[in-house]
Parts: sequence; structure tokens; C-alpha cells
Amino acid sequence: MTQIRPLHIDDAAACDAVIASLPYFFGDPDGVRQCAEAVRTQRGFVAVAEGGIAGFITLEQHQPGSAEISWLAVQSGHRRGGIGRQLVDAAAELLAAEGARALFVMTLGPSVPEDDRDGDNYEGTRRFYRANGFVPLRELQLRDWNDGFALILVRPLRGDDS
Repeated sequence: MTQIRPLHIDDAAACDAVIASLPYFFGDPDGVRQCAEAVRTQRGFVAVAEGGIAGFITLEQHQPGSAEISWLAVQSGHRRGGIGRQLVDAAAELLAAEGARALFVMTLGPSVPEDDRDGDNYEGTRRFYRANGFVPLRELQLRDWNDGFALILVRPLRGDDS
């Protein structure tokens, strides 16, 4: 049974261990540093399974009415078991209750070639987000972002116009 609860500063080292288990996705030292900072300074949730942290999500609010998933990771041995979905849903529920209308994420864009890796790659990441209610919005070429192409995906949080 997986428990989803708010992220606490005491969870930071366990979150660092989660990203260490995912060298393909967290191989850039700058990204590792930025993620480590986020789990220490941003709000979010952790997934606790088998007595330890199995995954986490961090959120950053740039504008009123929306929030970004700044980081989402599930430990390699716990992937594809629903933990990522639970973390995204917990974030979406919290943000909707606070009045936010959209949750968005940026991930590696499809213009960047990569190996199949049995589906454990960024195409798999993009499929995950689409399966969790996110709609691709736009791919941007950014000089200072990862390999230069970021895909923005958005999940609406409320259906009304208020």
C-alpha cells in the first residue's frame, strides 16, 4: 500500500536517493542540483511504500491560477505501479482546492532523438503525462534548457469559468 503525504524537509535525502536510481533521467549534474534544491525549498508530496520514500513531486507557482510540476520522480524499482499517477492526482487535487485552474509540466521535447530503452525514455514520460490528463501545448527551443527542446503539457484542473 502506498501512502501519499506532503513533502517535508526531512524527506530530502530520501528524494536524492530516488533521483540517484534514475541516471538516464537525472544524469545532468545541474539538474540533480536543481532537483535537490527543489525538494528542500518547494512544496510537494512524497509516496511512501514499503517503509521508504518511493517517489516525489514538487510544485512551483509562477502565476496565480496555475502551477508547474518542477520535478517528479519514482524510484526505479517502483516505476509503472501507479505511484506517479497518485502523486500527480494529489497535486492536482490540492491546487484545484486552492483555486488553481491549470497544472503544467515541461519535459524533453519529441524533437530530441533518443534510444527506445524499452519505452523507459522521454517518449514514455510524454505518454505518462498524456495518460494523466495533460495535453501537449507547445514545444519550445530553449538555449538554456536540457537538450534545447522543451515540450509544455497542461492539465486543466477545473471545468467551470469562475
